[in-house]
Amino acid sequence: MKKFMFSAIALLAVCTAGNAQVSGLNIGYCNGEVSTSIHKEFCSSEKDVWVEAAIWLPASDVNVNAGNELRAIRAGLAQRIGIDTMCVWVRETLDGQNLAEGGIPKGSVVKGWNEIQLDNPLPLDGSNSGGLYIGYAYHQASVNQGLSAFLTPTPNALFLKLPGGEWTDRSNEGLLCVEGLVYGDNLPKLNLRLASVDTPDYYIIDKGVMNLTGYVKNLGVQTVTGFDVEARIEGTDEVYTAHIDSTLAFQDYKSFTFEIAPAIQNTGEGKVTVTIVRLNEGDDLNMDDNVASDVFEIVQHDYTRVVLLEEFTTEQCPNCPRVAAYVHDMLEKDMYKDVVAALCHHSAYYTDWLTVPSDSKYLWYFNEGGATYAPAIMTDRWTMEGGSTPVFNPISQSDLESAVNRRLAKPAFVSLHIKAEMDTEANQVHVVVDGSRSKDDFCVNPARITVYLVENDIAAHSQAGASGSFVHQHVVRKVNSDWGEVIDWNGDDYNYECTFDLRNDFVTENLQVIAMIFDYDSNDATKNEVANAATIYYKDFNGTSGIATMAADSAVPTVYDLQGRRMQGQSLRPGLYIINGQKQVVR
Repeated sequence: MKKFMFSAIALLAVCTAGNAQVSGLNIGYCNGEVSTSIHKEFCSSEKDVWVEAAIWLPASDVNVNAGNELRAIRAGLAQRIGIDTMCVWVRETLDGQNLAEGGIPKGSVVKGWNEIQLDNPLPLDGSNSGGLYIGYAYHQASVNQGLSAFLTPTPNALFLKLPGGEWTDRSNEGLLCVEGLVYGDNLPKLNLRLASVDTPDYYIIDKGVMNLTGYVKNLGVQTVTGFDVEARIEGTDEVYTAHIDSTLAFQDYKSFTFEIAPAIQNTGEGKVTVTIVRLNEGDDLNMDDNVASDVFEIVQHDYTRVVLLEEFTTEQCPNCPRVAAYVHDMLEKDMYKDVVAALCHHSAYYTDWLTVPSDSKYLWYFNEGGATYAPAIMTDRWTMEGGSTPVFNPISQSDLESAVNRRLAKPAFVSLHIKAEMDTEANQVHVVVDGSRSKDDFCVNPARITVYLVENDIAAHSQAGASGSFVHQHVVRKVNSDWGEVIDWNGDDYNYECTFDLRNDFVTENLQVIAMIFDYDSNDATKNEVANAATIYYKDFNGTSGIATMAADSAVPTVYDLQGRRMQGQSLRPGLYIINGQKQVVR
């Protein structure tokens, strides 16, 4: 979920055991950081015009600094080319009179922070009732993209007035790099701010627990050694409490986590509100900034996730054996054996004798028209935050495992069970995949299913970068459809069948079937996330394998570790687990 940035950090602090000797602090939303990234959507391309921008601080943020003065404003610029003049101001309304102002001599504007003294300091007497706007204006003599902002949606953090337009609230797009500088002898002593609270995207009723993570900032000059929090779920009467032992000196920013067991029975949207209610050291001077909320979706149950690992590789690639070893060694670990399915596309660095047509078609995931490379990996065809492609090159095995772990932490809302039967007379494999969904909209687009016939233990002809003999694993031999087939649902259930013709050079004992259900967007390679996968090996053909049914459909108990991973078919070590929604100790 989104994290809103907090306001106010120290300008100068010399910390002691209990208090900090502080000359001043800044108030704003950018945490003392300035962006030099250009965001054209916030800028004007006209010449000889003024651009204005501002933030709004609520009265509580202003009045907590009573007895001090607002003496200066720091205004950020992503670049200064073409900008010759800048001024700053403080107002009660965006179009109101300046309560205080200041400017920079022509030609003195710099890229990054411009610290501008106010002509007359603005006293803060604690009587402000409507909050304050802190802003700046700059004159651009030529075409320029100079406004400094972060693309972090934050309430009240970006008001913009472009040439010829009116003031508009763009806070849902980002936050402005501007802040007021407060100095004086009466800076607040005890003032924690709960910057944000994060929940998982989903609360699973059957699991029965939820971890809440808060982000807290000490804006007071006195060190805080701990605090109490309360959590409330909208629509319920329960109050969940926790004491957080955490030492925060002036300007420290830390996270904390605590667990609750919500009494929620109905699916839909949920909202949790967390409040810091008490500090070890006394009363918080500004309780208005001690509250934060987050929303989440409530789902009755989920399924064990199997991550689909897709490797781009060829015999002409000298670096590919390195990543192949990462995949092999990872799959040998007990924690990944039953929750990762791997397959290889022989493409991206030329092709080889194992390449099938689909391998080349999947180069689309590198971004159409862009460069391709191998070795390369996709984990559930998932694109990391800020990325432009689901393809990446793991620099180490731990890098690969980290990507897999992030996927394993994501709930799966569709199940897959695979049956495969050999027809030796027709030299075919008949595959049946069935399952259920626990959430109608687990995909944005109509969910599709792809089934792969995979072969292992294929001796290489001539693998570049390998010493001695090299054996190919997880090689795609056949696919039901390059881009999958749309699932035909019967309520929340489905049943899909396909048949693969075998070639005489396939070694049947080395065959494997992998099935996946994914969200297909033909216009955007970053929106093809795999919802879940399953696999079955030849030894289980004519039988059943894949993801087990839910505990509600079986006498077998549902067991999760404290990280929310389902413990399926594993011997439990002594420790604390969540069994059928209840915490239990296994000895």
